[in-house]
Amino acid sequence: MSRAHRTEGASEVAEPPLPEEFADLAPWLDWALEPERARTEKRQASSMAEIRAFYDAVLPRLEEMIRYLEDFGDSAMPAPQHRLYLISLSLVEVANLVELYKRREAVEACDPLRYETRN
Repeated sequence: MSRAHRTEGASEVAEPPLPEEFADLAPWLDWALEPERARTEKRQASSMAEIRAFYDAVLPRLEEMIRYLEDFGDSAMPAPQHRLYLISLSLVEVANLVELYKRREAVEACDPLRYETRN
């Protein structure tokens, strides 16, 4: 984790894991993953109960998260804001499971871990 420095010779201050306004989402930091493959692997490894708990905790905050993150535009985000952004992407990864399929296994679909993206 990166550290913020006050002044030369001062003690280091640990950077918060998430912006203060979203500290209540800290239990879901294990969903702040990149790249996309890591989010897919997390979704595949999680039970439907775990997915549902994550979804239920984050969805009510999503609009607030988006409004907050819009202030950063295309600029590089500080680490706490970037983690919040990654949590929002993980919510997108699980939304169809919760809202449409109501289960982890999609009907007549390929294993999502079968595919790889190349840079």
